[in-house]
Amino acid sequence: MSDYSTKFHGLITRLQVVLSEIDYAQKACLQAGRMECMLLNHLYKIKGPANMNELAKVLNVSHSRVTRIMDNLVSKQLVLRQPSVEDRRCWYALITEKGSKLAENSLQTVVDQQAKIISKLPDKEIDPMFKALKLYVEKYEEVLKETYVEL
Repeated sequence: MSDYSTKFHGLITRLQVVLSEIDYAQKACLQAGRMECMLLNHLYKIKGPANMNELAKVLNVSHSRVTRIMDNLVSKQLVLRQPSVEDRRCWYALITEKGSKLAENSLQTVVDQQAKIISKLPDKEIDPMFKALKLYVEKYEEVLKETYVEL
C-alpha cells in the first residue's frame, strides 16, 4: 500500500502543477491575484450579496485579508461594498456587472481548456476516469476534514 501512497503523491504533485496552470489561465483573464479570483468567482456563483465573515470562511483567510482583497476588487470596479441596514458594523460584497462578465469569461476559459483536454482522451476512458477522480477527491476531502484542526 505504501508504494501506491508514493505513486499517488507523485501523481497528485503533477496534478497540482497542471491545476495551477489552469488557475493561471483564469487569473490571466481577470488580471487579478488568486484570492481575488476566488472571491470574485464565489460572488459570481452565489449571485447575491455575501457578508465579509462568510467570505473570510470561504477563502479561509482573516477578516482583514478579505478587506484588503475587497479593496482591490472595489478599486477595479468588480465588486461593490454595501453596509448592512441592520448592523452598521457589517458590510456586504456584491459583484458588479463588470465583475460578472470577467468571472464568466474566466470560467469559460477553464471550461474550454477542459474540453480540449477531454477531446484528447479516448471516449471509453472518460467516464471511468471521471468516476475514479470524483471518488478520489471525495475521499481526499474526507481525510482533510478528519485531520483539519481549527486554530
